[in-house]
Amino acid sequence: MATVVTVMDRDGLVHCTDNIVVVQPDRRRLLWVPRDVWCEPLGNRINQAFRKGGHQGLLDGLASLEITADHSICLPRGVVAQALERATVTVAVTTPLRFWYPLTPEATIEEGRKPVDFEPPREDLRGERIHQWLGARYGRDDEVPASDFGRIERQQVFVRALLRQHFDFSVVLDGLAESSFSSPAALDDLRRVRSWWRMAYTDQVADRTLDDGRQVLVLRSPEPKAKPKLPRWRRAVARVGSVSRQGTRGP
Repeated sequence: MATVVTVMDRDGLVHCTDNIVVVQPDRRRLLWVPRDVWCEPLGNRINQAFRKGGHQGLLDGLASLEITADHSICLPRGVVAQALERATVTVAVTTPLRFWYPLTPEATIEEGRKPVDFEPPREDLRGERIHQWLGARYGRDDEVPASDFGRIERQQVFVRALLRQHFDFSVVLDGLAESSFSSPAALDDLRRVRSWWRMAYTDQVADRTLDDGRQVLVLRSPEPKAKPKLPRWRRAVARVGSVSRQGTRGP
């Protein structure tokens, strides 16, 4: 069983999905799907699937990409923002990060922009800084292209930090009256998530420019690229660390 969790790019449930994460309990994995991945049966990006076909449209779209999910939950942006309104989340920062960001989280960068920085070794995120960490895409160096992959990696750091800091996910689930889910069974998968689960994203993609000028990603394989195998002694250390974290509480 698996459940896909999506967050709208704006408030309400009639827009595109900005974040797509497949919760896979059997594999103890959270799998991010870039929103710009092309979905051939849909004739559009996968982030249009829920808007055009609801839960079943999203599940069918993912299935066409060989990503199986049984249930679906879609959260309006406002529900997530409200849940995080009073949260402070500490994230590790390995290198200085310099971005351009819209003047407000609800605005587009075409309407105006401001610089945002994240400095090593860590940042305590709260309020608008959370939105900046999760959503920034444009490096201040004009030669750095807009990329969803860096954004996804920061989202993974953030979600793991939430899990390790025992964030009360019930405040998100309490907002389900404003959200949409295909089945109550979807919540069972969410409650099984733990901080030591693997987090990955579908990175085997190719850039494509369509005849109408749109730039999309074509998925070559739903499975992430295999990471280089660690030396035996490092694998042993990783296993010990994983075992020590298995008692960590989740949502």
